[in-house]
Amino acid sequence: MYVKQVFSIWRLLRSIWLGVVAVTAYASLVFYLYQYQNWHFLVFPISIVSILGTALSLLLGFRTNSAYDRWWEARQVWGEIVNESRTLIRQSISFINPEAKDKAEAVKNLAHLQIAWCYALCNTLRREPVLVMAALYLNEEELLFVKDHDNIPNAILHLMQLRLTEFYQRGEIDNILFQALDGTLTRLCDAMGKCERIKNTIFPTQYSFFLHLNIFIFTIILPMGLIDSIGRIAIPITFVISFLFFYIENISYVMQNPFENGANDTPMTTLCRTIEINLLQIIEEPNIPDKILPKNGYVM
Repeated sequence: MYVKQVFSIWRLLRSIWLGVVAVTAYASLVFYLYQYQNWHFLVFPISIVSILGTALSLLLGFRTNSAYDRWWEARQVWGEIVNESRTLIRQSISFINPEAKDKAEAVKNLAHLQIAWCYALCNTLRREPVLVMAALYLNEEELLFVKDHDNIPNAILHLMQLRLTEFYQRGEIDNILFQALDGTLTRLCDAMGKCERIKNTIFPTQYSFFLHLNIFIFTIILPMGLIDSIGRIAIPITFVISFLFFYIENISYVMQNPFENGANDTPMTTLCRTIEINLLQIIEEPNIPDKILPKNGYVM
């Protein structure tokens, strides 16, 4: 996620410069043919250009809002994961009977499983090797168990459920308190499902194609609608207008997929590290990792 207060225009130009240069060159060609080759038939009614530009602005506004909604929902879901992770371990410490056998070791194991779950979910959403960080918090038996599952985060969540059920069946967690713990695990599972829904539901392809087609048509007729009234000034005006449309469209494209391991994505790695630090401090582990600081203006 980009965290600098001032955005570098050059970062964006790397994605859209080719299209802007092509449109500007095309506008220069239109002006040359009109002015020096007397191709006056190139003149296009400015009223039609204005109508198409207005319609295109509405389409871009809708796409940008829809893309932002996906990005913001992803960030909200990971905010819920941070809170529920802390809640799970606090509840485990408070709800398990103090006289329960191996309580401290069990709470430590739950904390490690929760940290592993967060990293596994993060890597799954980014389609990276799932157990890169999660394996550090899983023992050999747990690793063998989760490797047999297609959905490793779900398997880790299942392990946590089994650990808590053992205490409940031994009478070391009260029924009401066990229901509260189960509710926390359920909300974690719900958050995982929301992330998977965002990841696996692509932005409507037909809408994106229609929008690109409209931008292409608009940039074709824009200089034709300007050259008759403002002459060579049509070239820089075409540059500015096309830049704005390409800029907005590129922003929406980047934001519509918040789990692609890019600079504008949901900062899942940083959030996982925050959860890791918080849970290890709760269980009083001696070795606490450092926070992840912004690099090149963004955090992952």
